[in-house]
Amino acid sequence: MTLTDRYVAATLRRVPAAQHADLEPELRASVTDAIEAKVEAGADPDRAETEVLNDLGDPDRLAADLADRPLHLIGPAYYLDWLRLLRLLLWVSLVPGAIVLTTGLVEGDAVGSAIWSGVWTAANVALQIAFWTTLVFVLLERYGDPRGPEDLTGGPWTVDRLPAERAPRAVSLVDTVVSVGLLALVAAALLLQRTVSWFHEPDGTAIPVLHPDMWPTWTLALLAVVAVDVVLTILTYVRGRWTVGLAVVNTVTAVLFAGVVVWLASVDRLVNPAFLEASGGDSLTWLPNVVIAGTVVIAAWDVVDVWVKALRDRRA
Repeated sequence: MTLTDRYVAATLRRVPAAQHADLEPELRASVTDAIEAKVEAGADPDRAETEVLNDLGDPDRLAADLADRPLHLIGPAYYLDWLRLLRLLLWVSLVPGAIVLTTGLVEGDAVGSAIWSGVWTAANVALQIAFWTTLVFVLLERYGDPRGPEDLTGGPWTVDRLPAERAPRAVSLVDTVVSVGLLALVAAALLLQRTVSWFHEPDGTAIPVLHPDMWPTWTLALLAVVAVDVVLTILTYVRGRWTVGLAVVNTVTAVLFAGVVVWLASVDRLVNPAFLEASGGDSLTWLPNVVIAGTVVIAAWDVVDVWVKALRDRRA
């Protein structure tokens, strides 16, 4: 096996098999032409082959170029948007951390324990925010619409590379941060209600707000929908507006979340009976109906509002 054979094999190893039939002949022809040019100029054939392959460089990098596959998680086209959004979103993690800290102090926990619980909660929320935000931008980097050659071409900058005038964003950074913050609070409430409560058993154990049967299946299902909503919110910010496709996804997540909550409330499996008893007993029998009505109204408002924005932006 020649050096060229080994180089081609190493390159194709990193390229999807479906592209081998097209890329291998092109790569071999390119190498052969370069070698022949050096030989005609008087170079030794073996030395010419080595020099040509050295000039081509790392076969893994060449494979990435041939397959149009980026070697970075987030490139220059999206990096600044990612950094700007992430910096603001990370402030959201302080809210659930502060809630846990305050609750611990009010309930009489040791100061050190309350601080640790607050810091731990904030750190976990920050980690989730960083993960999902980065994941959205990584997917956009690989599968999203390119930002245009003016964002990625090298060479000295000139005024000719100024981007065309863009319409104002329909989705602002502030709206995005507020939306993600509210979703983070929902996720924190779903998780923390099992250990942070207004009422406690005689042994000091917190009485969860939600029905014990919700854990883990239904709680994790609701958290999954919240996670999708976070990704959807970030993706909408990157796009700059609501599209019909994003509105469809938003409708699905709203229906799923509302459907689960309404069904659980209708069969008395949403609110913990022990919590109801501790907080007022029969005087709160109206709570499930209020939860059902409130959930339906909020979900319907969200779906209609997003569709109005998507159709309006589509006509613009």
